[in-house]
Amino acid sequence: MSSRIQNYDRTPFWGPRVTHELKYLQSILNNKEKSVNVNKACFRELIKVIIPVLEQHKGNDYEKIESISKNYKIPEKDCVLLLASLEKLFRLAIKSSCKKRDVVKEDLVEILKIPQDFASDIINVLYGTRINAENITFDIPRNVNLLSINWRIDVSLSTSSLNRTLDPYILIQMNLSNGKTVSFEMNIHAFHKLRFSVAVALKEIDDILNRSFFKLIE
Repeated sequence: MSSRIQNYDRTPFWGPRVTHELKYLQSILNNKEKSVNVNKACFRELIKVIIPVLEQHKGNDYEKIESISKNYKIPEKDCVLLLASLEKLFRLAIKSSCKKRDVVKEDLVEILKIPQDFASDIINVLYGTRINAENITFDIPRNVNLLSINWRIDVSLSTSSLNRTLDPYILIQMNLSNGKTVSFEMNIHAFHKLRFSVAVALKEIDDILNRSFFKLIE
């Protein structure tokens, strides 16, 4: 299967590229690997292992993997790869903006070529009550956010080099989400330059968001 989606009128829930995990899952579930044979019972046992992992519940995963490997004659290495691939699939589906179960199932069956029985089990987990999406976290790098900003205007009446000056300057203090506080000062000219740069950046962001390429189509 190509890593890109071709000849399709929309982007599937995992994006324009098929990840290695999804390609591996597609290969295993279609019996393309002679050393690994996953039936419906085995697949459901794998899902039972993945649900607590998604919800960050602690458990003895190794014992469960060892049990599946022994009961279904699957090498432990392949069990681990299958679980990693399933976790990737579920996280992509939960993170996706597409919330329609028919659309997600169509992506699984028509594009990823997941057999109907397995796709149905995936959909039942995603749209049933077995996963609490609020407990699922994503390991996504996040930028530092601005929590609050304080400012004031000061006027220096005199300095060590000048007997008298009335030029105002602005003191700004920013409190960040990482716990740090950043303080700096600027004169009126620098402040107007900053204000102009921020306005330009906001305008560019707005122009990008209004482009049809970034509009989500379910």
